Amino acid sequence: MQSFDHEQFAAARAGDQGAVERLIECYQPRLQAYIRLRLCDRVRAREATMDVVQSVCRELLAAAPAFEFRGEERFRDWLFTAALNKIRDKQRFHGRDKRDVAREQEIDDVGMQQAASLLTPSVDAIGRETAEALAAALAELDEAHREVITLARIVQLPYDVIAESMGRSEAAVRQLLVRALLSLSEQLKRRGIVLQ
Repeated sequence: MQSFDHEQFAAARAGDQGAVERLIECYQPRLQAYIRLRLCDRVRAREATMDVVQSVCRELLAAAPAFEFRGEERFRDWLFTAALNKIRDKQRFHGRDKRDVAREQEIDDVGMQQAASLLTPSVDAIGRETAEALAAALAELDEAHREVITLARIVQLPYDVIAESMGRSEAAVRQLLVRALLSLSEQLKRRGIVLQ
């Protein structure tokens, strides 16, 4: 991931549209992984993860002039909250749709490897099977556990920002993350995957 210095963040804070665009581009791989892990099977069967990523980026760029840049962590929170809102919109839309999902083929495998690698220390060691097991295990978790894991491990927000985003105290977020990671580990063990 490209790094940004103080001047680039200052330019984004000052409303420089180009700087905001470069920030979004910088986070695009992580955003793609986040969206891939959070989309339900019903939506993934109908829409490519990259299409959802591009939709989120278009909306954010349109909203960028009104965004008040308060630092990199708040920027990430804004970016990934927008992605979560887009995911929820897509899931509601496809939940109302009466098309037969059984006749459709999954069109998006892009991002699965990236998503799995962001949660583990050994990026090169994780294979497609492990990545699919990870996505399935995350899907089995309740919404709060899925949310705290993706915010802490994929988005890499600090506890205070996660707490603000989730409407909880920092201590509650820390406890929730521990419980969520234990649940995820149990789900993965049932699938024959043990992460180091």
